[in-house]
Amino acid sequence: MEIKANNLIKTYANFKLDVTELEFPAGSASAIVGPNGKGKTTLLRILAGLEHQFKGDVTYDGKRLNRQIRRDMTMTFQTPLLLDRSVYANIEYPLKIRGVARKQRSERIEHLLDQLSIQHLAKKNARKLSGGESQKVALARGLSSEPRLLLLDEPFSAIDQESIDAMLDCIATYNQSTGATVILVSHDDLLVDKLCNRRIEI
Repeated sequence: MEIKANNLIKTYANFKLDVTELEFPAGSASAIVGPNGKGKTTLLRILAGLEHQFKGDVTYDGKRLNRQIRRDMTMTFQTPLLLDRSVYANIEYPLKIRGVARKQRSERIEHLLDQLSIQHLAKKNARKLSGGESQKVALARGLSSEPRLLLLDEPFSAIDQESIDAMLDCIATYNQSTGATVILVSHDDLLVDKLCNRRIEI
């Protein structure tokens, strides 16, 4: 999915996001970087369709945001928003609401559990996980619907290196194997360099 943004302005009491022109080519892995307080997360939320009070224009493959585009994207947050259910049920949820058949749901979930080495957590309550475990479950849930656009807001903050490595590998594999567009907000230059082929400074 190709994303273009033009003349974006979002004003808060303590800062103003002002972006003249941005382009995220289809299939690219891009990092949004810059100092704290410059609006990186705000920009990501605008691209995700979660911010509505802003000036400017965003298009997705040349189209304005619509229901189908929303279904084709997913965003993970710095603090994962997990349901008070099992890990398996959390990953399954996006598939259920999209009407994916049970057998296909099971195959996708088992693949993601294996890929992120969280098979042993499948029956555990997602609200009782460690930080790294929570981020891996949030990523698995995000990828379960096979999005064409994956938005990641500081997914590697305050988690263990083993979890970071597993997530990096999973995201890179998904990007390369599906051609999905990945947009990451991160303060960690090393992780940005490992995952992304483009850096956008704001």
